[in-house]
Amino acid sequence: MSNESTPITDPVGPVVQAGELAEAVAEAVRIDNEGKRVDVRNRGSYVRIEVDGGECILRRTTIEDQLGRPFNMRDLEVSMPSFVGRIETGTEQFRFWLAQQPATTEPSTQEVPS
Repeated sequence: MSNESTPITDPVGPVVQAGELAEAVAEAVRIDNEGKRVDVRNRGSYVRIEVDGGECILRRTTIEDQLGRPFNMRDLEVSMPSFVGRIETGTEQFRFWLAQQPATTEPSTQEVPS
């Protein structure tokens, strides 16, 4: 959990149902976004993971390392009722970013209003 008292100005990232997967995703986000501020807020039934800097990368292999077992990214979608920013989904990674940052590939995108 983050002890930061100042909220991130333009956060991006997933919101995941509380449990083993949420813990693994939170740690994977920290690893995959080294050098960026990551705030993790446990809200009881869900965990909000926010990354500073307008982009959050989440890799399948990093989640697998944290879980200690194979993992399919499509399983994250089932446990992710929401997210902040735009999203690119794929079999190897998810990317969350702010609208003003261009996508690096041709993604499947969804946008959630702030």
